[in-house]
Amino acid sequence: MLNLQVELPDLRISATLEMYDGRAPRVCRAIWDVLSTPLETTTQHACFDGHEIYCFLPAMADVPPIENKTMRPRPGEVMFFHAAKNDFAVLDSDRLAPGTGPMFELAFMYGEVDLRHLWEEGLHGSLVGRLSTNADKFADAAGRTLNEGATSLRISRLPR
Repeated sequence: MLNLQVELPDLRISATLEMYDGRAPRVCRAIWDVLSTPLETTTQHACFDGHEIYCFLPAMADVPPIENKTMRPRPGEVMFFHAAKNDFAVLDSDRLAPGTGPMFELAFMYGEVDLRHLWEEGLHGSLVGRLSTNADKFADAAGRTLNEGATSLRISRLPR
């Protein structure tokens, strides 16, 4: 089983992400591989999805297909999204902007989320795991970022 440690260091919160490597094996392996070095970044708060914070992962050489798809993740669950260049572009200026590239996102759901928006077919991603420890504390801290702004985030592998 692949497990990750997810930390919000500024808020002194640490949780274990139990990955669904049996349900989404290629996506979980790709995330595991890209985290061979711990990721230190900041959170962003979703503006349309609901109660969700997310971060961007380093680029992946091989993009895994969507596995274990859902548009209604539950609180405590984690999703992976990928978008190729211009997938989210809605204006000419977006599509023509230089330097934009593919996006790799890990999203942490801490409350109700509904991904049926923006596009008629909704936003599709892979359900890759759930926070198995300290999910309530993580949710409280994630909720505070909506008003207080981004916070630091560290994601690292746990020993197998």
